Amino acid sequence: MTFKRSYVATTAIALTAVLSGCQQTPPTGPDYGGPRAAYSEWTCHGEPVLAQFYGARVVISDSQSSRWLDRGTQVGQVFRGNGHSVRFRDDSMQWTRGDETLSCTPRDWPQAWQEAAAASPKVHFRAQGPQQSWVFQLQGKDVSIQASDDFGDIESRRLPAGEGDYYLDMWTFNIQTQQDRMRIQILDGLCRNQRDQIPYPSSIQINWNDQVLQGCGRWLAKSGYRP
Repeated sequence: MTFKRSYVATTAIALTAVLSGCQQTPPTGPDYGGPRAAYSEWTCHGEPVLAQFYGARVVISDSQSSRWLDRGTQVGQVFRGNGHSVRFRDDSMQWTRGDETLSCTPRDWPQAWQEAAAASPKVHFRAQGPQQSWVFQLQGKDVSIQASDDFGDIESRRLPAGEGDYYLDMWTFNIQTQQDRMRIQILDGLCRNQRDQIPYPSSIQINWNDQVLQGCGRWLAKSGYRP
């Protein structure tokens, strides 16, 4: 079965980005997401907005642009920069950009994502391709992928994830069986869905036999962060 090649329209941090620093030690246990880039998702006047946290800084992204803001004088609650400011208070966020102030509320995930978050074994990471042509999950100690081709035929795999390698905000899994070769790279960093430009906190590339699949996803346990 042959699948069409899929591409992410906009990825703020490419897989080939040159980053400084030493190799990071993977967290123990099932927290594959690592210690960085916790995030929260919001709806601001009907528009999806993503907040990604990096220590004393936050990246605020909507469907069109992103901006870095620095922690203000009220530690942990206010971030400012370049004519923008965001204030977090309990389950609300206030985003001021120039003369406009937006009141934001937590954004609910679609039903399939809510079901994944409640699943057992635990779903650590979930991603999908453009037009939802494929869905990937890292669940328990396995990875699973379900993909459909141009004719509507569906192919599914469930494979042991093995030991992943964590380096510079990216997890890499190399899987090989008698039937499949799969290399999975999951990178913390802004990813916009090709169809609707909704911002996601992670990007993924899957080399599956002779196919290359690219899409956007989330580490489920890292969601809902409040400073």
